Amino acid sequence: GQAMSQENVEVVRSVVEAFNARDRQRLVSMMDPAFEFHSAAEQKTYRGIEAMLQYRQDADTVMEGLHTEDDRFLDAGGECVVHLYRVLGRGAGSGAPVSRDNAMVWRLRNGRLIRGEVYLDQREALEAAGLSG
Repeated sequence: GQAMSQENVEVVRSVVEAFNARDRQRLVSMMDPAFEFHSAAEQKTYRGIEAMLQYRQDADTVMEGLHTEDDRFLDAGGECVVHLYRVLGRGAGSGAPVSRDNAMVWRLRNGRLIRGEVYLDQREALEAAGLSG
């Protein structure tokens, strides 16, 4: 249990590093083919690895220099990891700075990502993963 949970935290940490580095191959290697990603900002669900890569491209289209900082990873037990972070970048057209606290609830299966869900409220993410209080 505990060793697997720590492995899952490390998988999510590696995924975030790959996302920030725009390392498509490394990102893909850690995703289940049935991967689903729900983005709260766009209210859209991306299904499959190609769709997740499309999300990365879409995000880069609207925001320059998009990356995360202040990353914290919490083992939520089972095959669930919560990622608390600050997303930073600049509006692609406006150049306006973007900085906000978000969270992701990641679900894994056999050490690979099967689902990711973005929350615009970190408290909501913690509650969804059973970590409130």
